[in-house]
Amino acid sequence: MLTTASVRAGVEACADLVDAIGERVAPFYLPIPEEVCRGALVDLGALGWLLEPLLALYYNRPGKWICYGSLEDLRRRALATAKLAGLVVKAKVFGTVDLRQWDSLFLPTRPRPPAPSLAIGYWGEGSVVCGAPIPTPLELAADFWPALGEVEKKELVGYIVKYIDLLLTSINIDEAYYKLLSDERYVQFAKEVVHHMGNRKRGDVSANFPRNST
Repeated sequence: MLTTASVRAGVEACADLVDAIGERVAPFYLPIPEEVCRGALVDLGALGWLLEPLLALYYNRPGKWICYGSLEDLRRRALATAKLAGLVVKAKVFGTVDLRQWDSLFLPTRPRPPAPSLAIGYWGEGSVVCGAPIPTPLELAADFWPALGEVEKKELVGYIVKYIDLLLTSINIDEAYYKLLSDERYVQFAKEVVHHMGNRKRGDVSANFPRNST
């Protein structure tokens, strides 16, 4: 499974690689809702901008690709985003972080994508980076939340709040992403999570999770 953080520049880089290897690994799974590939007229909103390089690949190089995922997946994601917004407001305005509420949002394990595939924002076992190499805080939470200890969860909540602020004040998700990466402490945190938990059995491994002293 190839992966990239959920930014346009990363998707473009992965699309180029997928196009280059398409002859050798066809059929190859692309994270485009199946309804779109069946010809349905669907407003993907901001997701359409993110997926545009893959849509171009699908329509310009037919016969090599299989779409996976559905509009129902997108609706569930939208519902989770709405719940997340409420938790972010509580954390930012009221300084309240009730980890039980965050657990209810991130605890379910995401299904493993098919293979071979491009799986945007998936950093679980078997993923290989082809684009933007540092996951966003939302991606870290989606893939690793159950494995984090209480201290790491609270730290990740802080990064999620920061990232949401950046999304609201930036021109697009790419600008927000690169602003986030200017925070060296976040980059180190993300690398530690992926390195220590990326190829693991899920469980609380916080005792083995090193933290910087700075």
